[in-house]
Amino acid sequence: MDSTYPGASLNAIFKRPDGVAYPVVTTYADGVLTWSPSATDTQIVGVGQLEIRVTYGEVVGKSVRILIVVEEALADGIVDPPEPPAQEWLNQVLSTLAELDIEEINSLLNLIYNLQNTTHDLIEDSRDNMYMRIGIILNHLHPIETATAPDLVSRRASITFNGIANGNNVVIGTVTYTFVTALGSPSANNVQVLIQDTISNTVKTLAKAIRGTDDETSIVYGAGTNSNSICTAYWTSQRFSIGSTTVDAGESLFLLERAENTTTAIPLSSTATATISDFTRSAYSRYILSGNVSGSGGENSVRGPLHTVLPIGSVVIGGQGGLLYPATYDCHLITLCRQSDTSEKELDFYISNDEETFTRIQRSTPIGSNTSAESLHIHIQMRQARVPAGYGLYVRMGSDGTSSTAYCDLKFTYHLYPAALATETIP
Repeated sequence: MDSTYPGASLNAIFKRPDGVAYPVVTTYADGVLTWSPSATDTQIVGVGQLEIRVTYGEVVGKSVRILIVVEEALADGIVDPPEPPAQEWLNQVLSTLAELDIEEINSLLNLIYNLQNTTHDLIEDSRDNMYMRIGIILNHLHPIETATAPDLVSRRASITFNGIANGNNVVIGTVTYTFVTALGSPSANNVQVLIQDTISNTVKTLAKAIRGTDDETSIVYGAGTNSNSICTAYWTSQRFSIGSTTVDAGESLFLLERAENTTTAIPLSSTATATISDFTRSAYSRYILSGNVSGSGGENSVRGPLHTVLPIGSVVIGGQGGLLYPATYDCHLITLCRQSDTSEKELDFYISNDEETFTRIQRSTPIGSNTSAESLHIHIQMRQARVPAGYGLYVRMGSDGTSSTAYCDLKFTYHLYPAALATETIP
């Protein structure tokens, strides 16, 4: 120090390797500040820090921190060669540490942190995918319900409408459904159904009324008639069968009894222009091979018309007697009950949710047999094809026969799947 800053004081602060900081004794002469470490200063082995401070009035100036290395003293009586000196290595480490950029270190730590998070997310995704795959496999092996259509448990019926006018009605059991051009206030056991722009839409609305669907703009229920207690109803415009009776394509109600194993007669009538097939127990669905034509070996035969097996929305969890929750399903087995001839026959599966667009999901499944005996019950395993909830199932058949009245009697067994898995796809 010189006369520029008279009264300035010079001292040093030492921070031992154990973190204790205190002023140390120094001397100043000829421009040189001298510190002679004491036993207290070198008591702790490790790296400490020394800082020179100049105090001038209220101003304190500090030097850069000087690293002080305190090494362990040599033990007396050493006979083994000492370890190679590590001072050069330590100096390199200290030098490298002094050159580190804190911002770069933070960026590196953030990168490591983000990589850890990404890895964690990928592990979670893999776990979720594995759980989903296991769920789908287990559900396929053990579906929540398996059913067969048709069956001998509940009866089925049909009404095919050719014309509907204001005041026409349909009677099912004790409930009367009346077609009107303006909704009113029906009495108990009566339901009013608003006539729509087409017969098709009117029949669809009638089916909703029988199921008890809320539709204030088109349906008014009398007291206690929100849903028919005897049956449910579904619309279809395609051909189908009630046992051996074929219901031609048209605007039809496909009626399914709610109860199981009952024999009480069910009143069913209509004042509209319609054809009715009364409630009956059906063990099979008959497909007429009307696509067959005469000729050697049926060489000009083609597939017949579409034939409804399960109407749109009719596959429900719990059967028709419970709450109607549409379910995803698949047809995994066909049973050939009987056939009228021994021709080779093939079947195609279609699905649709509007009966305007049909999607084929299976083609040319062979179901022929070399016998025409009664009650064959030949089981044909199907290629699994998931059908979305709310879709109907339809078939078309062809053969190499020549009779346009030949037929096959079939049963269709299907699995139902939980809603949680119905919307999932395997990645």
